Formats: sequence, structure tokens, C-alpha cells
Amino acid sequence: MRSVMAYILFALVAAAYFTPTMIARRRMKHEAAKVFLINLFLGWTVSGWLAALSWAARSRESDFRTAEHAARWRHAVRIARRTRAFRC
Repeated sequence: MRSVMAYILFALVAAAYFTPTMIARRRMKHEAAKVFLINLFLGWTVSGWLAALSWAARSRESDFRTAEHAARWRHAVRIARRTRAFRC
């Protein structure tokens, strides 16, 4: 019975420790891997855990701007490839 309680306690502590990572993954942030690494290596400090949490919970507006910029860039590259193909 004690070993079962120990496993449950370990799972709860691990879930609390990796909360910033879970938030980042849930919000589909493109920087979730970076949040995970900060959480893994610096999460044992309060400031590292809070930094990972604030990065994971940051406004998604900046992510949308980055995604929009990437989509425009991919579109421009596709157009450039098409025009080069017709010039040859």
C-alpha cells in the first residue's frame, strides 16, 4: 500500500513540476521544446520554474504573428520557385 501511495505522490509531483511544459504543449506553442528544456534543467529553482511558466502562458498573439509571417514567407518562396521554373 505504501509503494502505491509513493507512486501516486511521485506522479503528482512530476505533474506539478512539468506544468509549464504541459501548458505549452496544450497551447500548441512552437517553442514547447524550449519550454521543456528550461523546465527540465532550471525548473528545480523557483525562478526557472516561473520563467518556464510565464513563457508557456505568454500571449498567443505573438505566436500568431510569427506563424502568419512564416506562412507568407512560404508562399513567397513557392511563387519564386514557380517563376524560376518557367524562366528555364
